[in-house]
Parts: sequence; structure tokens; C-alpha cells
Amino acid sequence: MERYLSHGGNVYHAARLSARAMSEFCDFSASINPLGVPSAARRVLRTAINKVQHYPDPEGLTLVRAIAERHRIAPGNVLLGNGTVELIYAIPAALNVRRGLIIGPTFSEYERALGLSNARVTSVLAHSADHYRPPVQEVLERVKSSRSSGSGKRLPFEAVFLCNPNSPTGQSVSRNNVYGLLEAVKRQGGCLIVDETFVEFCEEKSVIRGAVRDASLVVLRSFTKFYGIPGLRIGYAVGTEKTLRAIRDRLPPWSVNTLAQEAALACLQDVRYRQRTLQYFEKERPVFRQALERIPGFRVYPSSANFFFVELTGSLTSRQVQASLMKRGFLVRDCSNFPGLHERMLRFAVRTPAENARLVKHVQHVVNAQP
Repeated sequence: MERYLSHGGNVYHAARLSARAMSEFCDFSASINPLGVPSAARRVLRTAINKVQHYPDPEGLTLVRAIAERHRIAPGNVLLGNGTVELIYAIPAALNVRRGLIIGPTFSEYERALGLSNARVTSVLAHSADHYRPPVQEVLERVKSSRSSGSGKRLPFEAVFLCNPNSPTGQSVSRNNVYGLLEAVKRQGGCLIVDETFVEFCEEKSVIRGAVRDASLVVLRSFTKFYGIPGLRIGYAVGTEKTLRAIRDRLPPWSVNTLAQEAALACLQDVRYRQRTLQYFEKERPVFRQALERIPGFRVYPSSANFFFVELTGSLTSRQVQASLMKRGFLVRDCSNFPGLHERMLRFAVRTPAENARLVKHVQHVVNAQP
């Protein structure tokens, strides 16, 4: 059995590992909205249970239309998925990807999806000297110069994956830079996949409208983080109708269940929840960052998302901090298993003020207890 948590949010594993109830843990390892499930979604879920005696709408047309209206695009440019992960796994085969480039360190499922499709994977990793900002210029150079070492024949990347804002670093790429990268990828005949799972915390970075008019761009969105419903598994892709048809052909039928569709629709309609969320993070994010920065041996990086990426500068490793905090009832994300990162990297979600203060207090105890 795995002895540490390789993904954030695995409270089940933590409970089994510690022989404790899930309710005893405060989960900072998954960057989920601490305001909880929107009240509108809660109300809908109580009544939607009566609909589960029927198959879900295979196209999710009511939700698709609502998403399209939200982004002012056509319904044909929206494709639902059982979380963005299902879409990520469908893309390599749908786009016939033989060579993929990943801008990292980032979400591990891009590489796994490419590997399962037998695609060759190249990663361009951010550097600590550059504060782990996405290495856009280096990626541009790699895309432009992709050639085989033998004949000199150009071997372009059929897909480039960018998480924006990026997990686990929290760093983001401007809209102009994303479009600049898109042009370079397009000249090679490839497709840029932009995962905007966290972009609702910085909507000005989004390129979702561009995906409607450019077949070389696919944008992925999720309801998980912003609306706090990871257990329902629902996300969507935005792209041209032709591109989405190719992805749809790789998805199983009825992959998005009725309850997920109903809850997601209610989330979109809950404008007050969205406003409360943005106001909350505008206020609490800098407070939490300042509290983390006061902890000895903590280097806290800027973040455009709802979490902070931290480098330990003392003798403690991220695995040690994670283990110590788990004993105290807190789950945090050890980032040492990300390619390009080292054994002193952690990620902390922003939760409620009381929870954030309790975590900081316990982290200080852990740091002060080191030899």
C-alpha cells in the first residue's frame, strides 16, 4: 500500500492510514472552495434524486446551453465530461497525438494520458531561479526547433499541455502569452490544450473565447475547485465543433450522471455564490499568505489560484511536515513527487480564516519541534 498521498484530496486514504474518521481531518491538500457546496446545488440535489430512475441526458443539453450562455458561445462548442480528467484521457487518441509536450511541473494526469496513448512525452520544467514561473519562452523555442537528430526532419508536437493557473505552483500565464504560444504550436500543425481548472480565480487569464474560433486550441474547465463539488465529477471542454466531435467519439455514453448535471446547472445559476467566493478570496488569500510567510523556513510563492506553493528552506522535508501535520489532523500536499520539484515543496489550499489560523499554529509547532 502506498504510504503517502500522491494526489491531493485523498482523505479516504489518510483515514485508512491513520485509523481515524475522515471527519477528523481538515483537508488543505485539495484546493476546494471552503465556502462549501452552493446552497442552490444543495436544494437541487435533494429533489433531483427522483430523476435517477432514468438514464442521464447523454448530451447534457440543458447544462451545455447554460455553459454556452455563460461564455457567450454556441452550444456546439461545449462538450461535457466526467470531470476534466475524462477529457484529458480522451484527447491524445482523439487528436492522434504521437508527441506531446507538457509545461511543468504540473498535474500528473497529462503525462499518464499521453503514455496510455503510446505518445512520446517531452516536459519543459519551470526553474526555481525564475520562481517557478511557467517557462513560456523555453517552450516556444522547443516547439519551434522540434527536429529529429538524424535526418533533420521536423517532428512537431501534436499537443502541448498548459495548466493555467498552474497546479501546484499557482503561477499563471497572461492571455497574450497564451495566444503567442498558440501561434507557435499552430505553425507546427499542433494543438494547445489549456487546462483552466483554476482560472475562475483570475478570469482575465482565460482564453476560452479563442477556442471557439481556432481548431488548434482546446480549453478545459471544471466545476470541482470553484464550486466545491469534486465528488460529483463534472467538467467541460470548449473548442471547435469538429475538434469536440473527435473527443466525443472517445468518451463512453452517459458518462456524466444526472445529479452532476443538475448540480452544475444550479452552480452556474447561483450568481451570489460566485460573487461571495471572489470577495472571500480577495480578502483571505493575502491574509493567509502573510501568515505562512511569517513561519521560519517558509518561502511562499505568488499565486493566482486558491492555494499557495511553499518551499521549505530549513532541514525539514515536505514528507516530514506532511506526516507530522497528518498526526495533528491536517492534510497538506507534499509536492516532492512532481517532476522538476524537490523534497522540500508543499502546497496549501486556502480554507476558512479559523482553519487557516489553526493550520499555521500547528505548522509553527512542527517547525519549532525540529532538532
